[in-house]
Amino acid sequence: MVKPSGNLIIGGEVFNINAPLVNWHEGPKWDATSEYCIPTNTERAPPCMTTGGGQYPYGPPPLPYTRRYAWRPGLGPNPKASAVKAVVKQFVVHHDGCASADMCFNVLHNERGLSVHFLIDNEGTIYQTIDLGLMAYHASDWNTYSIGVELCNFGEAFRRPDYYEGGRNGPRRDFAYCKINGNTLKAFDYTAPQIESFTRLGRELLRLLPNLPAEYPQSSPGEPSWETMKDAAIRRETYAGYVGHYHINTQKWDPGPFDFRKFCTQLRGSLCFPVYPRMEPKPDDRDRQRPVLPNDSGDLRQAAKLLYALNEEKADGGFFPIGPWGESALWHGGIHLVGKRDAGVFAPYPGRLVAARMGRDSAIGSTNFVLLRHEMTLGTRKVQFYSLYMHLANEPKHDKPAEWTTKDGWKKSQPGQVALLDEPIEAGALIGHIATVGPADANLARPQVHVEFFSEQFIDDPQWQLIDGTAGGRFCEAPEILGSIDANHDGKVAREELTQFFASYGGETVHRMVTLHVSEWTFEPNWGDALRVPKDFKTMKPAEIDAMVAEQITPGLWWDARVAKHCRLPADGVVHHYHPVTFIAWFKNQLIESAAQAAKTGHKVDEREVREVPKSITDDFGDKAGTSMRSAADVAEDPCNKNLTLEQMVQGFAAPECNQ
Repeated sequence: MVKPSGNLIIGGEVFNINAPLVNWHEGPKWDATSEYCIPTNTERAPPCMTTGGGQYPYGPPPLPYTRRYAWRPGLGPNPKASAVKAVVKQFVVHHDGCASADMCFNVLHNERGLSVHFLIDNEGTIYQTIDLGLMAYHASDWNTYSIGVELCNFGEAFRRPDYYEGGRNGPRRDFAYCKINGNTLKAFDYTAPQIESFTRLGRELLRLLPNLPAEYPQSSPGEPSWETMKDAAIRRETYAGYVGHYHINTQKWDPGPFDFRKFCTQLRGSLCFPVYPRMEPKPDDRDRQRPVLPNDSGDLRQAAKLLYALNEEKADGGFFPIGPWGESALWHGGIHLVGKRDAGVFAPYPGRLVAARMGRDSAIGSTNFVLLRHEMTLGTRKVQFYSLYMHLANEPKHDKPAEWTTKDGWKKSQPGQVALLDEPIEAGALIGHIATVGPADANLARPQVHVEFFSEQFIDDPQWQLIDGTAGGRFCEAPEILGSIDANHDGKVAREELTQFFASYGGETVHRMVTLHVSEWTFEPNWGDALRVPKDFKTMKPAEIDAMVAEQITPGLWWDARVAKHCRLPADGVVHHYHPVTFIAWFKNQLIESAAQAAKTGHKVDEREVREVPKSITDDFGDKAGTSMRSAADVAEDPCNKNLTLEQMVQGFAAPECNQ
């Protein structure tokens, strides 16, 4: 048996990964780009017909072409790794209906003229047969943006329950039951080594393929779908994540009982709060090492109350959605959560760490920050948002720094400068530690972290109250907000009024507000010009205002054109801001309620309903013509495909519909 090298090939570049992978240059040398048949242990001398430039797959019927793959539109025959990373956003999971990966490669390459990027054998060895930059023939119309894997599994156990008995076709497997497109099926489960290897591969691909998230098709928030997407032909251009063959083709049932939710959860981590709800976590919380969200709605509600209190009862400022600046209501897009100095700060959701700054302080304390971009699925809709963690400790100097600071991207950064990164982050991962922030001369300096959630597009939901504050620039003029806080109705917002408002539980009136306004972290509109407008700054000389901005504001700014482009942020800095605690509770409640509903009326498998797999559906072995794996456009080069640019591919242009 060949020893796996772990050398994964993307766009001609070799990336050594922590997974038992053998590429096509190694071991059996299963090269899907070869236009000749390749002998295997299954078939030492495949009866392929030789033609001018190769050998036809032998069929039946014999197929009149020698190339078992195609170029991705816009990428050409030798794509660069950077281009591949920009385009690949889907991973189609299959089972092969075969006894071994050797048999699977023989069927695909020699017999049927098909291909797939990965094969995972019974004992967990991963075989890469083709560069991820090339388009394999495995998912028909979904080949353009996808990579694919064939998990070795005979599949149906109804007719052949003894298939694995005695070890003649691989290690013994348990039975698993699934209900796909209304068909209740008895199948063989996957081996533990297969799942472990696939999970390790998935973790590495999160790092290497930034547009392939650990998401899966859902019937309701968090609940996996076991049916074909109703709009599969359209979603092939926009969907990002993992899918089964049956999710995109009504005539398929592979990969059968594969548990997409469990698999993706292993990659994504556990949803959690950014800090512990209590300033001093309970012993069992410390043992867990992360403040995981409760699965009970009552416990979640209680934990959220504790987090609200860390801001509204413990902090002297840093409230949502405004903060006092003089006696004017300055927009404040997040909240300050008070904690113990050096306490951990955690990623509430999986995502990508896209920007960070460390090693820079100001007159009011730390300006270190981490910015995460999140793309999550809630039922049938995609939720895209960002989370910001400002006023962190200088993480690289910590005795136990967060893992992201050990990666090559960060190591190339300069202290005090904004580093543009692209590191995958699991939910619950440590991202930083609490530092001290606040003006010391006003006795307001204390350990706390600024947490902020925002999105470019409004995440529509009945619970949110949208407040459009764009007309006021950097200052809030919304009567819905100021009317409740300005207790004496003098048109000013004093710090005492603000702290009293939240101390008396007035915050409940703003928790569900979503405020649309320019971010406080942008350089434009000019801060000096903005502060010359409020009445309480009229007595200050322009030079004094500029000095104050330079000392207290500018050191914390980071949102400029360069950062916006890299992080996919709007250049003008106008975004929707959500109360972080309310957002976290809202998102988790969607999952809790959906799980409760699914337990009552959702997807259930009754073993008494098991029947033989209908003739109208099949797995990959049963699709002898390969129509579910190779489309006509794959074989006959679509003239439109040739005209697609890389930018059009990234934006999701459909090849047959693009403009020539």
